[in-house]
Amino acid sequence: MKKELTENDEFVYQEMITHLPMMAHPNPKNVLIVGGGDGGVLREVCRHPCVEKITLVEIDEMVIDVAKEFFGESTATSFDDSRLECIHEDAAEFLTRHNESNSGNKYDVIIADSSDPVGPAETLFDPLFYEQMHEALNEGGVVCAQGECFWTHQDLIVNVVACCADVFDTVEY
Repeated sequence: MKKELTENDEFVYQEMITHLPMMAHPNPKNVLIVGGGDGGVLREVCRHPCVEKITLVEIDEMVIDVAKEFFGESTATSFDDSRLECIHEDAAEFLTRHNESNSGNKYDVIIADSSDPVGPAETLFDPLFYEQMHEALNEGGVVCAQGECFWTHQDLIVNVVACCADVFDTVEY
């Protein structure tokens, strides 16, 4: 079994995937978190007082329940924040529906804190998903996605970066 979270050093991942895009945007008010059911990214987004609305889309409600039970003192500390809306749905399906609704509700920052690209999370590494994230952004919006390990997933990273270069103006790994 693979470890997905350790309380001792989780902040290294959570802070980097959150604060880089949050600080890259001049005034992030509306934030979408894809995945992130352990609550770590949410905790870090909540540290930004300029944020008015946070939407967290986690496919499995049980992930959040387990995080609250076992990590309530570390990562899962912000699920009661009044700015938060939790949606339990496949993020790719959520974004398709969101973009088709033309609600005018676009995001300033999207953070894709997804699991590894197997099973239900495979769609979160598909080129269409990156196109959907791009469409859901406000002008000047920022996307930051979990990019896998450089030493073990080079082929995947090369493909994702190439795909993103076709969709976004600036792409960095």
